[in-house]
Amino acid sequence: MNYRITDFGATVCDLVQTEKIQKAIDTCFLKGGGRVIIPAGVFLTGGIRLRSNVTLYLESGAILKGSN
Repeated sequence: MNYRITDFGATVCDLVQTEKIQKAIDTCFLKGGGRVIIPAGVFLTGGIRLRSNVTLYLESGAILKGSN
């Protein structure tokens, strides 16, 4: 199953999106696994925890940028 981070409230902006990205990852994991999709654009994030059976997929033009 696919889970787009934008469906969890993540947006392309200068605000940190860690909680929304993590929510997508955790939901994917709890439903048995699948793919978490990062769409085109720059998404700012802090540390995220990857989970078993979850693939983090960046579409063409997607950038996952670490925050300070």
